[in-house]
Amino acid sequence: MIEKLRKTQFNFIFFGISAAMPSFALGIPFGLWLLSAGVTKQTLGLVTVSSIIVALNFLWSPFVNKIKLPILYQLFGLRRSWIFISQILLGFLLLILSILDPQSDLIYVVLVACLIYFFSSVQDIALDAYRVEYDKFFQAENLATVYQIGYKVGAFLIGAQVYGIIGADNWQAVYVYLAILMFCLPLVTVLSLRVDEVDLKESTSKHFLSAFRDLLQKNDIYILLLLVGLYKISDIVLGPMAAALYNDVGLNDPAYLEQKSYYNFLATFIGSGIALWSIKSLKIHVTMFTGALLVVTTNMLFSYLFIFPTFFNFIFINFLDTIAQAFTAVCFITFLVDQVNRRYTAIQYAFLASLVIIPGTLLKGTSGFITESVGFYNFFLVMGLMGIPSVCLSYLLTKKFSFNFQNNLRILAIASAMLIFILSLIQVEPSEIPLVNDKVLHFLAYFCLASLILKASENTKVSYLLLIMLSMGILIEIIQGNLGLRYFEYMDIIANSLGILAGFLIYIMRNKTLKKIS
Repeated sequence: MIEKLRKTQFNFIFFGISAAMPSFALGIPFGLWLLSAGVTKQTLGLVTVSSIIVALNFLWSPFVNKIKLPILYQLFGLRRSWIFISQILLGFLLLILSILDPQSDLIYVVLVACLIYFFSSVQDIALDAYRVEYDKFFQAENLATVYQIGYKVGAFLIGAQVYGIIGADNWQAVYVYLAILMFCLPLVTVLSLRVDEVDLKESTSKHFLSAFRDLLQKNDIYILLLLVGLYKISDIVLGPMAAALYNDVGLNDPAYLEQKSYYNFLATFIGSGIALWSIKSLKIHVTMFTGALLVVTTNMLFSYLFIFPTFFNFIFINFLDTIAQAFTAVCFITFLVDQVNRRYTAIQYAFLASLVIIPGTLLKGTSGFITESVGFYNFFLVMGLMGIPSVCLSYLLTKKFSFNFQNNLRILAIASAMLIFILSLIQVEPSEIPLVNDKVLHFLAYFCLASLILKASENTKVSYLLLIMLSMGILIEIIQGNLGLRYFEYMDIIANSLGILAGFLIYIMRNKTLKKIS
């Protein structure tokens, strides 16, 4: 029975749980713990910057990729030995965290959190390399899906139990519980199959440099690295403020959080399943673009949750957000695996995975200050603005990073449409409104947008484009009216529509003129 299980992907569910444990322990429960102890939103945002340690794991990845731990290497091989020792040390660190008090021991809490992040990063290096090398048994996208399901199982089913413990305000018990679970996971590591590992003869420093030289020789590597760095930036920056939002609007009830965990568990399967289907049917590049759009959309939905903090909205928005997270995780893991040379698995994958985290982690220290300055509602819309570059680069990926005139126009059209949509929803003070008549601004904005979209999509039926743009202009006004922060105005709809029609007429006249000339 055990031998049959070893030859399946079942172990990666538990490896996903193992990877999720430190992340969960220092996620929403950690934020709620600090906030309940009187830590401010600004301080919470700064504390979470310590997660930059995870993003720097490529610096020590050569050592994890080469150093053979005494005794453990002979028993488990290179990858599993590092996974095993990391799991044990993480268990002890969670136990230490359980005896600390943020009110009097905040420095020590941060120090232990840093150590958890460090050994979590070591575990991630070994796990990622192990998963990449495990694809001799199973396809990469299948392993990514199973791993992601395991990750969310760890985050949400375990979370459901944790939130029940929080109900008794017993934070010590929370981290003791997580430590015990962590101590159980090395058994999975012991029972897993040994993979074929490259036995490196060159020195650690030489191997490190060789890995980077190999990576930099890829086509369009700098555009690819920019995409990787920006792909999940808004999701990462938003993270600390989710706990702060729940705390401020009264959604930190443990019963609510527990229910959220169960619904999010279901959402994980839905998001992962859709991603797997999309990768196999629509290919990875289209799936990446779809994922970028999903991230931006679900990030902005938290603004709606701030205005209407009901239990239903809380569950539903988190459900959609989890679908988006699971979807993007599966497609992104699959995408990164495709970029890695098997000779430099640990180093290259660690670097790319770090690059995903670094920009967002550096910026999320400002999340508390931004929220204090503009409020929760505008903060989550700003996260939507922050996600525009990732959407544009993901679209460019579907065109194989081809910078021609038509593709550049399409990127500009996508960015303009998203910019107009988001800025139309941001709450502004009356003094911030420009002196120019706002109807003129509406007309000009939609005129420019229509001109761009029609020019960029010349092979698309014009009637479809007009319908989409007109619907967008109406939809924005409806949303504004329902939110109650801005007003539903028929004149704005008329101004939007006239701008679109003017752009359409000029487009038609231009085409007729060109035909006559030709």
